[in-house]
Amino acid sequence: MTTNMRPVVISAAITPLRPGEPLQTADQMVAEALAALEAGATIVHHHHDYQLSTESASAQIVDVERRIRARFPRALLYADYLRGDNTAERTAYLAPLAEAGLLSMYAFDPGFTMFDKLDADGLPSQYMVQGFTYTDSAELAEFGRRADVPASIGIYEPGQLRWAIAYARAGRLPRGSEFKLYFPGSRALSGRPRVGPGLYPTPQSLDVYLTMMEGLDIAWEVGTPGEDLLATPLARYALERGGNLRVGIEDQGGIADVTNAETVRAAVVLANEVGRPVARPEDALDVLAGECSVAMREEEDGGDHGR
Repeated sequence: MTTNMRPVVISAAITPLRPGEPLQTADQMVAEALAALEAGATIVHHHHDYQLSTESASAQIVDVERRIRARFPRALLYADYLRGDNTAERTAYLAPLAEAGLLSMYAFDPGFTMFDKLDADGLPSQYMVQGFTYTDSAELAEFGRRADVPASIGIYEPGQLRWAIAYARAGRLPRGSEFKLYFPGSRALSGRPRVGPGLYPTPQSLDVYLTMMEGLDIAWEVGTPGEDLLATPLARYALERGGNLRVGIEDQGGIADVTNAETVRAAVVLANEVGRPVARPEDALDVLAGECSVAMREEEDGGDHGR
C-alpha cells in the first residue's frame, strides 16, 4: 500500500439507529449534516424514514441532499439503501438523485456479511445478512463509472476486500472511490451486545488489510461500528499510515453522549496532532482521487494544518 500524507477526509455517519426511537426528521438530518460539515467533515452519510414508500423515501433523500448542498455544493453525501427485495428496489433512490444533479457519492458492500444476534446464552446462534452479490456489485461499480460518481465501498470481511482490490487493479472502480474498512466493536448500531463480524479494531488488524492492499494507490478510511473509533488506537494509527476516518453518532451505538459535530471536531484535533491537514468539502473528490496533495493545501492555507 502506498503510504502518503494526503489531507484527511473525515466522514460523518450522522443518523443514530436506536430501537424504539424515531429516526431523525429531514430537518434534523440537514441540521446535523451542516453542523458536521462546519466542524470539519467532508463526507456525510445519512439515513431516511424507512416507513416511507420507495417514491416518498427517494423524494426525502433528494430534499435532504439538495438542502445540504445548497450550503456545501461539493460535499460528498450518500444515503442508506431503501427497503426492497432486490438491488433495483434497494438502490431506486440513485436515479432521482442523478436526475436532480445531486448524486455525489453512493455506497455498496460487495459480498454478504453475516451479523450475529446473541441468544439467551449469549452466543451468536442467530443472524441477519446484508450486502450485495458480486454480480450486483459489478453492476453497481459500472453504474458509478458511467455516472462518474465515486463509490464508498464497505469492507467487513477480508473476502470483500479481495473483490474490491481486483476491481481497483483492473481500473473498474469510479474515480475517487474509497475503501471503507470496518472493524466492528462489541455492540451493534442499535446498542445491543454482539460478537461482530470481521477483524477487531486494532492496528494489527489494519496491518492485515494494508498488506493485502500493498502497491494499490486508493483512498481508504477506517470505521468501528458499535465502538468509539477515537477511543481506540486504530484512529491515530490509520492517520499515521495515510488513511481517513469515519466518525459520527451512528457508529457509536449509543455508548457515548456526544453530538456528530463533537465527534468530527475530535477527529480534526487528532489529525492536527498527527500533522496532517484536514480536507475541505470542496476538495473532497480531488483528495480521494489523489489529485490534491498536502503541498497544495499548505500553499493554499499558508501552512496551517487546522481548520
